[in-house]
Amino acid sequence: MLLAVAGSVVAHQEYLCEADRNIGDGDHGISMANGFEAAAKELESHEYSDVYQVFSTAGRTMIKVMGGASGIIFGLLFHAGAKNMPAKTEIEETEFAAIFEKALAEIQAKGQAKPGDKTLVDGLAPAVQAMKDSVARGAAFPEMLMAAWQAAEIGMEASKHFVARVGKAKTLGERSIGHPDAGCVSLALITRAMNDWAHHNFYTERH
Repeated sequence: MLLAVAGSVVAHQEYLCEADRNIGDGDHGISMANGFEAAAKELESHEYSDVYQVFSTAGRTMIKVMGGASGIIFGLLFHAGAKNMPAKTEIEETEFAAIFEKALAEIQAKGQAKPGDKTLVDGLAPAVQAMKDSVARGAAFPEMLMAAWQAAEIGMEASKHFVARVGKAKTLGERSIGHPDAGCVSLALITRAMNDWAHHNFYTERH
């Protein structure tokens, strides 16, 4: 799944750069592509028996390669919720959702961002809630990931209406209104790739 995510991000490098040009310096796509490309190479070069190590390896590689705020934020998205977890060859929907719930908490703690500040949190918070709601009603992985993607898309759209209060874009003030946060755009792309992978592979593998 993470290799599929990496492939999608790399393929959409220019799309992410364009999203960043509106309220940033336009290099977000390059940074994201570099980070995910490195993560994919690292994952492909080893065999893993621990699901959490897969997530943690991807996140730590992104932090190391990307640097800067984006590297930390998106590295934590995969690393924060998987670090210090006991090794498991399989995880259930509840544990998957917990990875991103813990990541959200750590990302907010690092950046002091809250919903409405026009950051990744505007997409991640609703995506996490959607996963938790899916778990509560007993949904399987594909349904949970579709809910997460749809919530991330809604969060991305909502971010257009906010004034940036954190990061480089905050210097734009009211001029940041009308454009989505680039981090939210990336998250929508990531969750869509997860959803697509799950719907193409999950049932086939299980049945």
